[in-house]
Amino acid sequence: MDRHRGPVYLEINPLSDRHLTGIARYTARLALALHATGCELHFFAQAREVEPPSRLDWSHDQDLGRWARRLWSGRRRPLPDSLPQALAVYPCGRPLERRFGYEVSVLHDLTPLLMPHNHAELTRIHFQHFFARAIHASDAALCVSRSTRADAAWLTDYPSQRTRVAASGPSLCVERHLEPRTVSRRPDLGLVVSTLEPRKNAFFLLEWFLNSRALPRRCELWWVGGLGWLVSRRQLRRYTGHPDRRIRLLGIVDDRTLCRLYRTAGWSVYPTLYEGFGFPVLDALRHGTPVLAARHSSIREFHHPDLHGIDPGDPASLDAAWLALAQSSPSGDSSALDQAFAWRHVAETLLSLPGRIPRLAPAA
Repeated sequence: MDRHRGPVYLEINPLSDRHLTGIARYTARLALALHATGCELHFFAQAREVEPPSRLDWSHDQDLGRWARRLWSGRRRPLPDSLPQALAVYPCGRPLERRFGYEVSVLHDLTPLLMPHNHAELTRIHFQHFFARAIHASDAALCVSRSTRADAAWLTDYPSQRTRVAASGPSLCVERHLEPRTVSRRPDLGLVVSTLEPRKNAFFLLEWFLNSRALPRRCELWWVGGLGWLVSRRQLRRYTGHPDRRIRLLGIVDDRTLCRLYRTAGWSVYPTLYEGFGFPVLDALRHGTPVLAARHSSIREFHHPDLHGIDPGDPASLDAAWLALAQSSPSGDSSALDQAFAWRHVAETLLSLPGRIPRLAPAA
């Protein structure tokens, strides 16, 4: 099918977040990938077009947070009331009203519906409204994994024939390492990259790390990520100050530092309770870091010899997976992952949607 030849408008509201994680990183990566196709790319937030600053760097490998702040600071002007030749992409939520000729919503995960107790009330309300009403104004939905598409099919009444899957690419170091210097591995060091929030299963992991008999007596766990919802600093204090095993909460770090951390850690761990995609798993494997990860939802779509599955409710499964990891030799080969998870494929899939899925019929 021919790809869309008209203008493309990408909504960049997720880039307003101070810290670029999850959906915000997806939005930034998608912007760079669409630009690389040579399409006529525009950006908008609410009802205003955002003009990119002059000399904005469009290279894939740079600090995404700095890039997003520059784009978000661009000059604003009102959007026209109607853009009938344009393809619009909404990376997270959307209004009920249509403005563009063809509109696509990106579906990341449905965890606010699957496990509402792990989300704040405002998040639950927002997603309930989106899946009950707003998504039906979209001509098509692009799912970031096969798991997310399957969840949308049984949890919503959005027509499954209007959904397609394009697996996300990596969130970090797409073509080259941001940290160019050689880094030495530390077998005693485990790395977690995740917001501290209930769905990421933080307290289960921290309890396992401090109490596991499988781990060496002296080892460290470093956690990269901000404090999220339903988790407090007071709750986390009890996990620091252990005499033998050290836990460091590093907060948000820049992309170059994150690259260095992935290449320093001897192993990474991701015991999420449910996942729409799983950037930290893909990023760790592409940096040559073996991963212990919950084998469910979208994580099952990663296939790599350095990925060791765990049960996110069973500490014994973490022990067994860590021992298997410690006795194996990392392959360090990411070629298959690079083929299966590529941003160019996401961009091309988006641009092909108007030719594959007909526009919604106008309301009577």
